[in-house]
Amino acid sequence: MVNELLEPRQNRLENLFYLMIAFALLGPTFGIPVTQGFNLTFFRVAFILLAGGIIIRLVMRKELKTSYMYPVRWYVGFFVFWLIYALVSLTWAVSVNAGIKYLVYLGMMSVMAFSVPFFCYNEKNYWMTKRILFGVFATIVVFGVFESIALIHLPPSRAEVGQATVTSVFTNQNDLATCITLGLPFIITALFMLKLQTKHRLLIYFTGVFALYVLLATGSRSNTLFALPLAVLALVITVPFAMDRKKFTWKNIGKGIAAILIAAVIVNMMSVSFLSDEARQDAREKFQGTFGFFKDLQKGSWDADDTQDEFIRGETGESPTNRKNLILNGLWFLQKSNYMGVGAGNIEPLMGKNPPKAVTKVNMHNWWIEILVNFGVIIFVMYMALYVWMLWRLWNLARLKTSPQVSPLIRWGAVASLAALTGFVFGGVAPSTAIHFTPMWVTYGLGLATIVLGERQKQQREIVAEEEQQTA
Repeated sequence: MVNELLEPRQNRLENLFYLMIAFALLGPTFGIPVTQGFNLTFFRVAFILLAGGIIIRLVMRKELKTSYMYPVRWYVGFFVFWLIYALVSLTWAVSVNAGIKYLVYLGMMSVMAFSVPFFCYNEKNYWMTKRILFGVFATIVVFGVFESIALIHLPPSRAEVGQATVTSVFTNQNDLATCITLGLPFIITALFMLKLQTKHRLLIYFTGVFALYVLLATGSRSNTLFALPLAVLALVITVPFAMDRKKFTWKNIGKGIAAILIAAVIVNMMSVSFLSDEARQDAREKFQGTFGFFKDLQKGSWDADDTQDEFIRGETGESPTNRKNLILNGLWFLQKSNYMGVGAGNIEPLMGKNPPKAVTKVNMHNWWIEILVNFGVIIFVMYMALYVWMLWRLWNLARLKTSPQVSPLIRWGAVASLAALTGFVFGGVAPSTAIHFTPMWVTYGLGLATIVLGERQKQQREIVAEEEQQTA
């Protein structure tokens, strides 16, 4: 391995990249426990080998071609600035150890996200990446189906043996549900935006059906009732602008409606046949209790300065009170930091040290608030501005009118990435934290890769068109 890395070839690095993103989604399922708090996962091994190979190639060749990533230069610049700001924030952090750990996560996830556009420098690599991710996604979903029947959980799962819950390769059901809502837009759009063989179309269709079943089995309210509908709404708005109007025939519309109805019937039959009475009852109570969840949020004061020593459990459980108080406590700590942020990863230590409002959790359970509280207003505003700009650029690449030069593959990627990242606006409040939630970072990277390839295609074909006009 050392001899190979001394003179690394591009294909060897690409293979390491494919392994890295595959193991990134599979998480701690594939790894070796080293200590009680550290697991040497295959993802970390692949990440280190890939980073080492790139560094060796840079040293030996004295260059690293990245000019094709020019369309996402502002994102690169921001993440570099974010990392520097995170490092500086350790000077006022109450827990340097927690800050360093968070900084390592931020650095690794940022590098992984930008490795997607770095290695997807052409459509071949882009398509290969999508195929590998689909295979991993299908594996996660299929095991989720098996888990719901056998109630056998993988080691990373927090569920106990025999417990009627579905987590697949993740630690909890909310992480699995968020992964599914990020992946479903790519599944749905591939069925009618890509030219596929019938067998491949059927494989993708049933993977989507199984994914919907597993999503319902998780009982995740934020993903099932908010994130997925928002992603579907984004698709409904975008698709008419991304496809030739001639394809919107009554026949094709009828096929789509039939596919939806058949999927609904299959999911319902699977729920009745496979889910235990306990699992169905638990999911039903969660979905039916959505109104009660928001009602519980209204209990108690919304003033961050009002202290609350006693934890008030709502009728729908601890979640409403926890989520509300976590946000209010976070904003209180943010104010005390003069809106500069409490420091990288330091909201959790602060949340565990007598916060103004009682909580039973220390993780923020809200990615957007987590960024705001840890890093302050400056980083938050920049992050959100670039996030919205990414959605806008994907929207323009998806539209036939504004980007007729874009290939069908990249247009599909733009539509799916736009819907997935739009749905994550709500999906981001499901996981306890997203700093090491790899499905989100991979999806973010796919959005960047789509922008890089789409903008390059537009530029290249515009140049060709100008040259043809000059020679005419």
